[in-house]
Amino acid sequence: MQGSIYTALADMVVEQMGIIKWNELLAQTRPASGGVYTSGEQYEDSELVNILILLAKEKNIPLEQAVQGFGEYLFKKLYDTSPVDVSKLDNLKDFLLAIDKVIHGEVKRLHPNAYLPKFEYRQENPQTLIMYYSSKRKLCHASVGLILGAAKQFNETIAITHPECMHQGASRCKLVIHFKD
Repeated sequence: MQGSIYTALADMVVEQMGIIKWNELLAQTRPASGGVYTSGEQYEDSELVNILILLAKEKNIPLEQAVQGFGEYLFKKLYDTSPVDVSKLDNLKDFLLAIDKVIHGEVKRLHPNAYLPKFEYRQENPQTLIMYYSSKRKLCHASVGLILGAAKQFNETIAITHPECMHQGASRCKLVIHFKD
């Protein structure tokens, strides 16, 4: 996984819980990298997952909630460093529809070895967008958090349901975004 994800995780933990807690998490998980992350490098997925598992235990919350919370935090970091000029996208729906082809396309151009999730879309009506998430990482809850972070960025109110999930045996996750006026 791209190092920028790990640097964002470190930032979140330090901001919310302090540097001592970050160092404790690293000592407990003993990541192969030693916990020294740079944004341009690739790291084992297990390092992220192991830290999030410990965070969930520390906070006494379900792992899915910890992953979603990280996704919500991560959104602003990714948005601010996007390789695409996202300032031209002035609403949440257009932004979401640009993720797979436009944003991920440019990330792949800059980082050819990056493994990115795949999104497919279906629009049921003007107020409902369905996003299908596929990834070997099964970080669908991070995607929910990222979408919630995007809604905050665009100052839009949404509700998300997750009726089909890879964690329950589905071949892909179905995320239904309901846009509220």
